[in-house]
Amino acid sequence: MKNEYLSTGFQNVDGATQQNAYFICLKFLDSLPYYKTCKRRSYALLALKPGMTVLEAGCGLGDDAIRIAKRIAPQGKVIGLDASAAMIKKATSRKSTAHLPVIFQTGDIQALPFPDDSFSRCRVDRVLQHIPRPQTAMNELVRVLEPEGLLLAYDNDWDTFSIVSGNASVSRHIEKIWSFSFANRRIGFDLPRLFLEAGLSDMKIYPATSIIADFETADKVYNLRETLQKAMEQNAITSNQAKDWIDELRRQTDEGRFLATLTAYTVIGRKAVKP
Repeated sequence: MKNEYLSTGFQNVDGATQQNAYFICLKFLDSLPYYKTCKRRSYALLALKPGMTVLEAGCGLGDDAIRIAKRIAPQGKVIGLDASAAMIKKATSRKSTAHLPVIFQTGDIQALPFPDDSFSRCRVDRVLQHIPRPQTAMNELVRVLEPEGLLLAYDNDWDTFSIVSGNASVSRHIEKIWSFSFANRRIGFDLPRLFLEAGLSDMKIYPATSIIADFETADKVYNLRETLQKAMEQNAITSNQAKDWIDELRRQTDEGRFLATLTAYTVIGRKAVKP
């Protein structure tokens, strides 16, 4: 994934020089037990049933949209929407969508191409962290949600991102550069406020902490090597410090002491009935 900085690149996958890096990243994240658990919980919280209409906003490669389609089939419908035409092309080409009630299309979550009250459920997973105006996106999701429908959002609080190291100074530089590169680094923490300001009720909040116990997995998830390069380019650390830091984290992995953590939030709320 050299030269593709994942935290910022997801805002414009179609303009990326190495689009495959983003496809690989999404597939890898989808394979991790932590994310599998969070996704299964989101499906359960949405109380999905056959016949429902569901919007998967920011669908990426379509894995969640496909799983949801299996739960609302045969009479229901899922629309997987993404700003990236490349992502939609990948999602549409998958053979696993055959005979499932799922449609993939490009679109802007901040200006959804659907009428009011179109969906009984809306789901958005790690998308709002990349969006400059998250409240606009939230208001749009609520607009297209039918009265008494449920909206579920999952996203990260990057202020909680931590890598354990004997060289705390280098870790703090890496954590800060990575975290501040997101359009909304505290979006997970802010989700409850966004839900309330969008007029949702019956809100429930579920925090969860990702724990990664080896350097190579953490590098794939958090772009550690690329972030080290950025830190050196900013003269925040030296090349020797970068090498020593990686060597230490590899030793920690071998000794069972590596630890990288991040807290995220799942928030679900209900749209009120129109007066």
